[in-house]
Amino acid sequence: MIKYFFSFFFFLFSFISFSQEDTTFVQAHNYVDLDWNGNYDAWAVFPDGSDSYRKILMHYDMRCSSSGCSGWDYTTKIIILKENGVDDDGNSVFINDQTLANVVTPYGTYMQGNGTEGFSPNWVQRYTYDVTDFAHLLVDSVKMRAFYGGWSTGFNVTLNFEFIEGTPPRNVLNVQNLWSGSNAYASMSDVLQDTLVFIPEEAKNSTMRVTISGHGQDGEFTPGVNYYLQLDDEDLYTQEIWRDDCGEVALYPQGGTWVYDRANWCPGDKATTRKHELTSFLETGQNNLLDFDISKSNWNPAEASYIYDVQLITYEEPNFNLDAVIQDIIAPSTKQEHFRFNPTCSNPIVKIKNQGSENLNSASIVYGFEGYDANTYLWEGDLAFGETEIVNLPPINWYSWSENLPFYARINMPNGQLEDDYAINDMLYSDYEFVDEYPSTFAIWFKTNDVPNESSYELSDNQGNLVFSKTGMSANTLYKDTVQLDPGCYKFQILDTGGNQYNNEDGLTWWANNDGSGYARLREVPGGFFKYYQDDFGTELTDYFRVGEYNISSLNNLKDPIIEVYPNPAKNQLNIDFELLSKSDINMTIYDINGRVMFNQKKSNIKQCITNIILDDFSNGVYNFVIQTEDELYSKKITVIK
Repeated sequence: MIKYFFSFFFFLFSFISFSQEDTTFVQAHNYVDLDWNGNYDAWAVFPDGSDSYRKILMHYDMRCSSSGCSGWDYTTKIIILKENGVDDDGNSVFINDQTLANVVTPYGTYMQGNGTEGFSPNWVQRYTYDVTDFAHLLVDSVKMRAFYGGWSTGFNVTLNFEFIEGTPPRNVLNVQNLWSGSNAYASMSDVLQDTLVFIPEEAKNSTMRVTISGHGQDGEFTPGVNYYLQLDDEDLYTQEIWRDDCGEVALYPQGGTWVYDRANWCPGDKATTRKHELTSFLETGQNNLLDFDISKSNWNPAEASYIYDVQLITYEEPNFNLDAVIQDIIAPSTKQEHFRFNPTCSNPIVKIKNQGSENLNSASIVYGFEGYDANTYLWEGDLAFGETEIVNLPPINWYSWSENLPFYARINMPNGQLEDDYAINDMLYSDYEFVDEYPSTFAIWFKTNDVPNESSYELSDNQGNLVFSKTGMSANTLYKDTVQLDPGCYKFQILDTGGNQYNNEDGLTWWANNDGSGYARLREVPGGFFKYYQDDFGTELTDYFRVGEYNISSLNNLKDPIIEVYPNPAKNQLNIDFELLSKSDINMTIYDINGRVMFNQKKSNIKQCITNIILDDFSNGVYNFVIQTEDELYSKKITVIK
């Protein structure tokens, strides 16, 4: 167990600001080969439980076994064990307690070559789970299990935990494993019995965590099978056991039939876990009759089984009334799970979450590169406790194509309030890679396969304007189109989504269909090829690139209001002079680098104004000025040097 203090440093002039969290790392499995069906156990020494953690992350790293990768998709699980007596020799016996993860291995055929088919032999894929709800079980020495359901060699697991100190969204009282197993569909009505559960008075919140996957020829590939959650014979939730995005998984290409949609899982990805909030349904201080069923009307499959884990989690009241969170930065990012969105020079993408008891209806998202003018976006919606939303933000200026300037995203002003109840989770940083620079003139070489009605491609600029596209092509035909581009960021996307929905989403070339083969390449004019695209890409392939040096403001023809901040850098006082496009109620706020409000002033029905701010309470440093109108948000960077 290793403990670190993470510090983020902001250097500008002579000012340094710190934001730090105490984080503890724990390792369980360390490069353990999974070579045959069975259990692979390892001890982990977790913290002693005396500290509180706002978030606990489990990182499951998968790679080929030291003896090679299996060419089949097998279920793996990560499970917390508990002691259950001793055997005849006096040795402790351990049984499964709680399942944390269910990940299906990829078809490993492509993963053990020399990299010519998209992977090197040293590939590794990380699957991250938020396991904060299991904090009370991850204490002191705990035996952890990696289960491998395969019958051939093999894969490899490394398991690490990240304990981030702080206050969790709500304190867990108990986790109960209500239904867990692997059974044939025909026997589900017998094994999934109604369960009587006593909910204590102190349990103010509750949720059901459900992970389920269908297997066997019928169970794996049959949509329309649902699971049902009932309380006292009343329906609470109905959910189809199905994923329709297997052609878009981050880990590709693979061998086998990786692009086929499946029953709640895809090869090389997590089995889907869902949480169903039960707070408004369960009665405290008494027994509650819960029922969980898996069924499809008039269906008698020859070969179908389901692997399931259904856990009831009870909590105290939420710890915060208002808590808006930046949950993740999807782009720009180097996280493997976001591979299809990166690298990018276009719209940043973030995931926000509500961790307060009050519904989240609005917030400003401030984002950009540290030390440069911030970008601000006004989000509006309706997120209940625990709900998330992916937000596509407007494009940004990239100030350097050689220096990795820190990229950040911060959520401010939730529901119009200056601050929420827990500022420490308002901000995230993200690592990223630069996009490639392409010549301003090049040719797109696109060869169709036998079913060209499935395929199309398009080239668009950073504002989403279509520059060039191609549809309605003929079979087995090579198309050559030359484009001339101005400086800017561009998106080239190949789609395989046309035609029959049951036979498409399989790229330009794939071994398991009768579509023939196609390809896409880019070629200098004049010159040779400089980009060869993977033809076994599933549903879509996206490539962001840039042409020359460019500036967003020079590409944007929209008229903006005039906002001037002077002097900047400032010493004792600051003037804010603005002229809007039309009259509006406004809210002016200055934040420090950690999101703390340093100044706030509201004005009504105003178009033009000059405001003087005395900086006696401001320290040396970088600040962000935000002016919110009735329709838009605008921001400026401010530097104070005394």
